[in-house]
Amino acid sequence: MNENIWGSRTWVGKVVVLAALLIGTFFCVWMGQHIRDYTGRSLYRFLNWDIFLAWVPVVLALLLDGMMSIYRQRRMFWPMKIVTGVLVVIWLLFYPNSAYLVTDMIHPFVHYKPTGRFVHDLEFWYHLFLFVTAAVVGLGLGTYSLSSLQLLVAERYGTVRSWVFACIVLVLSSIGIYIGRFVRWNSWDVFTDPHKIWSDVIRIIGDPAELHFMLVFSGMMLVISLVGCLIMRGGMFRLQRRGYRW
Repeated sequence: MNENIWGSRTWVGKVVVLAALLIGTFFCVWMGQHIRDYTGRSLYRFLNWDIFLAWVPVVLALLLDGMMSIYRQRRMFWPMKIVTGVLVVIWLLFYPNSAYLVTDMIHPFVHYKPTGRFVHDLEFWYHLFLFVTAAVVGLGLGTYSLSSLQLLVAERYGTVRSWVFACIVLVLSSIGIYIGRFVRWNSWDVFTDPHKIWSDVIRIIGDPAELHFMLVFSGMMLVISLVGCLIMRGGMFRLQRRGYRW
């Protein structure tokens, strides 16, 4: 029996990790409603939507796990290969939504109104703990889905290529987070408004100041995502499956 938990194929491991992420998710939803009740203000309703989008890559990763399980038992025909390829592309487009939750930590600075020694104000800690938890959940969701796909890549193409795949995904995701936060694209804009995306890319490349800001911001997000991934996966659990060591 596989003793791994994080990203493992055993149903016990999947249930344990998903249960932990669900607990964090429910805490965020509850805390957001508590803050609205406590302050009498309509705050942070958007966070529920952001968390929902952060879960989409996990659902897609589970679907890919299921398809690969079928593939191991029988030959994968070309229609299934096409479906698998489409799911991977959609997963890549939605993957930045997980770590994007880290950038939501700017909102307490906008909506919390400090009075006096705010560190002794309970409301301050409500705001802070809500978004710290959301950031951790986002990193956890991203780590979970990336680990699942990286393990599939390692199984088929080897460990080295799986790490190349993971690094490329993290780089693209960091740029995607910048785009989502500041340019305000959505994952589905690639299909619904590709012309706008192209014009925005040209504008960013042609503006040295914005290009510099994007590179620095994306670099910091890359470090945060990578460190979070290594701590949550490599530090908490040692991944190993069928002879592949991570």
